Amino acid sequence: MTSTADRPGRLLAISDLHIGYAENRALVEEMGPQTDDDWLLVAGDVAETVADIRWALETLSARFRKVIWAPGNHELWTHPKDTVTLRGVARYEHLVALCRELGVTTPEDPYPVWEGPGGPVAVAPLFLLYDYSFLPAGCATKEEGLAYAHGTGVVCTDEHLLHPDPYPSREAWCRARVA
Repeated sequence: MTSTADRPGRLLAISDLHIGYAENRALVEEMGPQTDDDWLLVAGDVAETVADIRWALETLSARFRKVIWAPGNHELWTHPKDTVTLRGVARYEHLVALCRELGVTTPEDPYPVWEGPGGPVAVAPLFLLYDYSFLPAGCATKEEGLAYAHGTGVVCTDEHLLHPDPYPSREAWCRARVA
């Protein structure tokens, strides 16, 4: 990379890379900073398998000054095609360890401070999960919302692949994260 010492770094963000799709993987292969000091926030849904997550974060962390990751629901899935069968908290902790191995900042690390243009600003990657407070119109409970979803034939894959272990539910894991 040519020196860009005369240009200020940039704070960039991307999400929903979904590199399981060849077209998206090719885009990540082409991604790179425009300055030596560019930071990249990767805001979830990188991939469904740990191997793909590793590849993407390793590729990006080798190119950008700093990479900061917050998980999306897809990283937390225990996908039948993944050789890593960890579930829930154990899966999340495995991904945090992987990120630390690669030098990628996670929600479990101290918040880095961007000192570039617009800074200083603390960058806080949050992992809070979600609950069922967002429901379809006319639904007042999780059960009603899920019944509605099943009735339409559109049920979130999280209901099958995002396990809350050791918590009894995703809502309980969410409450623990928020606390």
